[in-house]
Amino acid sequence: MLKHHYFIGDFDLSLKVVSCLDTEIVHHLRDVLKLETGEEVVICDGQGQAALARIEKIERNSISFFVKELLPGVLNDKKITLYAALLKRDSFEWLLQKAVETGVSEIVPIISERTVKIGFNEKRWQKIIKEAAEQSQSLILPKLLPIQNLKEAFKNVKGVGVFFDSVGKDVKDIKINDTNISLFIGPEGGWSDKEIELGKETGLRLVNLGTSILRAETAATVAVYLAKNIF
Repeated sequence: MLKHHYFIGDFDLSLKVVSCLDTEIVHHLRDVLKLETGEEVVICDGQGQAALARIEKIERNSISFFVKELLPGVLNDKKITLYAALLKRDSFEWLLQKAVETGVSEIVPIISERTVKIGFNEKRWQKIIKEAAEQSQSLILPKLLPIQNLKEAFKNVKGVGVFFDSVGKDVKDIKINDTNISLFIGPEGGWSDKEIELGKETGLRLVNLGTSILRAETAATVAVYLAKNIF
C-alpha cells in the first residue's frame, strides 16, 4: 500500500525523532485522513531525501515522527526547468500542478509580448506546487523562481534550451544528451515573430509538439513529460 508523502522541510535523520510544525500537514493528517499514532507516512525534505516514519505524537500544532528507515533516493537525475509565459489564473495554476506531476524541477514564470495576465500570487502557487509534489509522491519539491522577461530568461538557460512553437522541428526527431533541459512555452496567443527569431539567435532548439495546436498549459505538461522521460 502506498504511503502518504509529506514535505516537512529540513530534518536530521540521525535524530530518529523529528517534528513537523506545518499546521496544514497537521490538520490534514489528524482531521482529514484521521491518522493516529503508530501509523506510517513518508516524510521528505524536498531535496531528494525521504524516510519511512511512524507517527509518535499528534498535538494541536505539531506532529512527531519516529524515523524507521531511509528510502532510496531520486532515480531520474534529469533537471527540467520550465520557462512558462504567464496565463490567466486558472490556466496557470493548472499548468503548475501538471508540470509538477510530470517531473519539473524548476518553474520560471515569464512575461512575453502577448502575455495578457501579469500577476504573481506566490503563496498560492507555492501551495499548489507542494500539494502536487506530495500527491505524485515526488521526493523533490520543485522551485518556483521569480518572474523574468524573455530576454532575462534566455540569459539564464540551463543546459539545452528547447523553444516550443508550431514552426519548429518535429519533436519526434529530437534527441538530447544532457541532464539539464530548459523548456520554453509561450502564452495563449503564441510567440511573436520577433521572439521566435530571438530564440533562434540565442541558440535554442525550435521544436513543435505535433500537428495539433495545444493550449499553453497542455503544451507545458506534454513538454515536461517528454523532457523527463523521452528526450
